[in-house]
Amino acid sequence: GCSLFLVVFAISKQMADENGDVLPRQSPVLQHLDWDKALQNNQREEQLRAFLAEYPADLQRIVSEIREALKTSDFERLREAAQQLMGSASFVAASELHSCARDLVEAIDLESDDIVDMAQKTANEAEALAKELDAFDFGNKRQAALSPSDIKLTSPSGKRSCQACCEIS
Repeated sequence: GCSLFLVVFAISKQMADENGDVLPRQSPVLQHLDWDKALQNNQREEQLRAFLAEYPADLQRIVSEIREALKTSDFERLREAAQQLMGSASFVAASELHSCARDLVEAIDLESDDIVDMAQKTANEAEALAKELDAFDFGNKRQAALSPSDIKLTSPSGKRSCQACCEIS
């Protein structure tokens, strides 16, 4: 039997099949945020996607703030960075990041011995979210130059003439 693989690239934020027909947009499956809840927090999907395209840079900036504040034991600066993360994580429904940042703020307020560990956990979660969002390419930076001719049906051997044995749904 011949296995066909449909290689489909996003074109102008939309997906197309082998005939160039636009397919319904699929909800992204992300580990570090809840897409459906994030959509509920925004007026439009395009608005959310635009925010998520820029968000990794904001996360990296805040992670730098956290690490710098830890080096200098500046707990007020650390608290401000954690509060920024709480707000933005809530906005994008990144519940684990929100929880880490909330716990960090609480640890700072209670002058807990766990501040450094909680700050590191928060920074790690923020970096994981940033990496995931960058990989998803919400800004379509890697796909901006694609056209319908970039959509190809190919078999593992590279031949285009074998009959399809699979159904894409």
